[in-house]
Amino acid sequence: MQEICIIGPKKSGKTTYLATLLRLPDSLTRRYPGLRVAPSDDNAEKLSKNAAEILENGRAIHGTDLSEGDEPFYTFQIDLPKTKGLNKTSLEVTVRDYAGEVIQIAASEPDKLKPYIQEWCKTTSWMILLSDWQPERDRSLYEPAFQEILRHVSEARAKNQSFDKLLRVAVVITKCERGEIWPCRLDPEEDLFKVRLPKTHALLQQNLSTRLKFFACSSFGVLNEHHDPRPNRNFDSDNPEAKAYLKNHRSWCPYGLFSPIYWLCTGKTLYDESL
Repeated sequence: MQEICIIGPKKSGKTTYLATLLRLPDSLTRRYPGLRVAPSDDNAEKLSKNAAEILENGRAIHGTDLSEGDEPFYTFQIDLPKTKGLNKTSLEVTVRDYAGEVIQIAASEPDKLKPYIQEWCKTTSWMILLSDWQPERDRSLYEPAFQEILRHVSEARAKNQSFDKLLRVAVVITKCERGEIWPCRLDPEEDLFKVRLPKTHALLQQNLSTRLKFFACSSFGVLNEHHDPRPNRNFDSDNPEAKAYLKNHRSWCPYGLFSPIYWLCTGKTLYDESL
């Protein structure tokens, strides 16, 4: 069983990402026969049942409480079929979803961060989801937040050599269906992180190096990769509580869902970018 911490600001798409994993579209399972994600606990089962409402109707579910220890666990099994450079593989994963406010705390109230870092350091697989790539977010939020997080990580690595050797961090730009960044998804480190978030990229690369890998993913995908690359999602402007939802369910084909998880679990690269 691989335990993964999911960390990211509010509205970075953490819940939508997990809901997509647990409700894969027919287009993806037809393209990859044998691809399957099965919930293994009550939280994952509940999210799987709610996934249709979240993805197709933009239903907003109760977010993760900031209270320490209240973060939900989702346990599921992933079956990956044999594909380019990959033998048939099964992964058992437990994901712990942390409140988005923690990133803001790291940037502006670092004295309150320590309890969360202590929890994160109990596992050696971290997935960081980021959705904003504007230079202002790079300077004002991400860089100061990760400076503080990395300071604690350095202390943990010094105290625990096992943690130091095993830690892996997958940094993921979510919502890559947006037209400005969709063409950059094939080489996200070079074309997204270095270009859009240079301060954050340099900071993480300097401190984590081989423990680090960059990804891009999209829960909604585009309407048609070859003929209509517009994002396959809508917003309900009359409902401020609603989130993005699928524009065309029949065209639904998410992108890059499994690559970060596979790398965190195995330390190997999944060479089929669409997965």
